[in-house]
Amino acid sequence: MVFGMGLNSVWAKNVWNALYRYFHDILDKFVVDFAKNNFELLVAIILSQNTTERNAISAFINLKEKVGLDPNVIAGAPLSEIERAIRVAGLYKQKARTIKSLAMNVLKGLDLDKLLCLDLEVARKKLLSIKGIGKKTVDVFLAIHGKKIMGLDTHAIRIARRWGIAYSNSYDEIQRAYIRLFGFLDNLDRLHKLLILLGKNICTAKKPRCEICPIEQYCPKKL
Repeated sequence: MVFGMGLNSVWAKNVWNALYRYFHDILDKFVVDFAKNNFELLVAIILSQNTTERNAISAFINLKEKVGLDPNVIAGAPLSEIERAIRVAGLYKQKARTIKSLAMNVLKGLDLDKLLCLDLEVARKKLLSIKGIGKKTVDVFLAIHGKKIMGLDTHAIRIARRWGIAYSNSYDEIQRAYIRLFGFLDNLDRLHKLLILLGKNICTAKKPRCEICPIEQYCPKKL
């Protein structure tokens, strides 16, 4: 098989099964798993940007304990108070502004539960209109709810490049490639989580640990 070419759903199912068997015990150890409703879920996703899960979880718990996770409370809280609570997650000034913007949109009538009943692209467009919220945040949120979309972080993008599943480095093209190959899944966010775990622990940026990789036999570089 030529590297990056000819990969199909059979290959994808083998990869999925191997990754799931290897990582399933820690699949639910992400900050999003601490959220109790859709507002908290979006806050958790915002906090997870460009930081470790450990730091995102700490920031989420701090925000809950020191400020609160109710949109009314966050909308009325001083920005500096939100910043202090989430500082451990990094980029805390930007994230605090985005979280406050989200809360204010909810108070103005944004119903996150009803939004999920809308067509994928309509829901995506509404969420992207919120100041500070980008594609990855929106796509992770929608994917968690079973929408046929997938958020991409640096690990998922790096692995896609190594597998050669897309012809460019663009977010949209890589996303389409993952959806094309793994579209049989009911929830593409679970694939994203597995790719994060693979990228953090084995298929690392500097030195991949191919000798212990659960999908070594399916790696396109070796087919």
